[in-house]
Amino acid sequence: MKRLKILLFMIFGVLMIAGCGNGKDTVTVVEGSSKTVLRNPLAVQQFATPLTIIPVAVPDTGTVPGSDYYTVLAEQTNDYDFGLRKKDGSEFTNPVTGAPIRTTVWGYNTNGIKTGYLGATIEARSTLSGETGKTVVVKYTNNLKDATGKLLTKHLLTVDPTLHGANMGEPEVRIVTHLHGAHVAPESDGHPDAWITNDPNATTGLPADPVSGRPARPNGNTVTYTYDNSQIANHLWYHDHAMGITRLNVYAGLAANYLLRDSVEDGLDLPKGAYEIPLVIQDRSFNEDGSLHYDSTALLNPDGSQQTDENGNPVYTSNPEFFGNIITVNGKAWPKLDVEPRKYRFRMLNGSDSRFYNIWLERSDGLPIPAGAITQIGNDGGLLPTAVNDIGNGPDNGLLFALAERADIVIDFSKFPAGTNITMRNDAHTPYPDGGDVNPSTTGKIMQFKITKPLSGTDSSVVPAHPRVLAPYGTPDNTRYVDLQETEEDGAYLFDPYSGSISKRLKILLNGLAFDAPITENIILNNVEDWIIINNTVDTHPMHLHLVDFEVVEKGSIAPGAYTPADGEGGMPTVSPGGLRPSTNPDGTEADSGSPYRVLANELGHKDTVRVPPADEAIGSQGYVRIRAKFDRIGTYMWHCHILAHEDHEMMRPFRVQ
Repeated sequence: MKRLKILLFMIFGVLMIAGCGNGKDTVTVVEGSSKTVLRNPLAVQQFATPLTIIPVAVPDTGTVPGSDYYTVLAEQTNDYDFGLRKKDGSEFTNPVTGAPIRTTVWGYNTNGIKTGYLGATIEARSTLSGETGKTVVVKYTNNLKDATGKLLTKHLLTVDPTLHGANMGEPEVRIVTHLHGAHVAPESDGHPDAWITNDPNATTGLPADPVSGRPARPNGNTVTYTYDNSQIANHLWYHDHAMGITRLNVYAGLAANYLLRDSVEDGLDLPKGAYEIPLVIQDRSFNEDGSLHYDSTALLNPDGSQQTDENGNPVYTSNPEFFGNIITVNGKAWPKLDVEPRKYRFRMLNGSDSRFYNIWLERSDGLPIPAGAITQIGNDGGLLPTAVNDIGNGPDNGLLFALAERADIVIDFSKFPAGTNITMRNDAHTPYPDGGDVNPSTTGKIMQFKITKPLSGTDSSVVPAHPRVLAPYGTPDNTRYVDLQETEEDGAYLFDPYSGSISKRLKILLNGLAFDAPITENIILNNVEDWIIINNTVDTHPMHLHLVDFEVVEKGSIAPGAYTPADGEGGMPTVSPGGLRPSTNPDGTEADSGSPYRVLANELGHKDTVRVPPADEAIGSQGYVRIRAKFDRIGTYMWHCHILAHEDHEMMRPFRVQ
């Protein structure tokens, strides 16, 4: 331990010389083998850069008869502008070259529309009975090259070769795309080990593995997926899902919207066209030269020496959570949107790595938000059975927004005087729920609406009180218990430059099992199942199941002493009779209407991602959620935490429908 203390002193000394000032806002950190200084967000202009309106790709209707066809290329852009400007509006310059700073990013080129960062939206229609939609066929190509056209061999960010999926010599530049929220066949689901490289001549393909359920991995750099759209209207999104580097690929920019329409949505007279706007909310950090920054730090042995790979190169790892210090929306830092005094529909997505948001609106004149100005009509399962009025009217009534969740929001700007500026705010702790406060001057702000445009015509759109009728799944055929566990990894230590501490690397698992342990969730085709997901950690985890939408039936806490965790060898968790306490806080009191231990109004209907409330370690009580779903397709799919760093740290497991 003496060497650990010496190392801590040496590194912390560097931090002190650089000056910590405002914590993550100005700290000098060690990333990879070089020292980098973060761009100070306090110096970045806010609410001056126009919001980017993400374009919609036009389908090719001739390549696959009867289907809409898209070619989606993952590409690198070397001069993307996030809108980072000084307070006076002038450009930041690269400290080495003197040129205005720009950022190298990854993004999708969808049917010829290259946005640089993120990707164009795919729109489709439901193919359920009575609908008029088509199957969508997408050919994904890994086309990641440098500015000279050479195939990239190194990732944009630091890869940790000790994480599962990156620890067997896998290429750093690999992708596999998952359509999040899709009811899709397993071979088109984006299995995390079914990746493709950027080499068209690659021979990294593998036949399908019936034991693990992995579909065939193709050779070369392309794969074609089919989405049959056999579900109701919803806001889906396609993003990278490659094992061990999902957090890095999404952080680099590989994410985009997929909007599914149907006749029920058509009949609601919602704001549409220019008045329906997707908002992809992400936190990012930047180095002074404008490059993307994602924390990585030396991985240490117990004696304090740095771990090395098989070639003797030092190994750098990331913490199992990452929080950027600048908020971006649609790829712009703290943008503005000039609006008319009318209703707008915002299709919101939390595309961050680890950051929860508690979103609310604040007027520039200090007056309260008027009643009826903001309404949530949908979530990540589509339209809600009952709209939630006035959510976001101040911090005490905020929209809690976890990773990968979507929120379908209507804001009526006609209820405000012309010229009013309305700031979208955030005050969720990081990590959530018991981490530190956000900086109200930086990550406490998201974007701003400015009511500056004249009304261009009569606004006849309507906010429905009951957007959609949803049939319940009925009585479950089976109930299973699963749990979320957090331990420490023996033999792996890391230094946190923000706290100045050294600790064991966290190991966060489902049922105490590694990703490639034998499958324990084996489900009979067409069964309705209740999953009781038990959280034995102090964080709230947004748990996502592929294939299905589910009902959130209940939340609550477990009586102290009633829970026995999964044993990490295939034995499942158990709860004593009467141990589940619905709508009850860990201390035994009844959960109020805003408690994380009670199902909230905007969690009703269907969902594909659910916030599992945390444990109270002092009391010895765990949080839990009961979800209900029908598993109606044969195949192997994933369930995982959608904190992307958690997913990469192996908080992901397969389940099988058979």
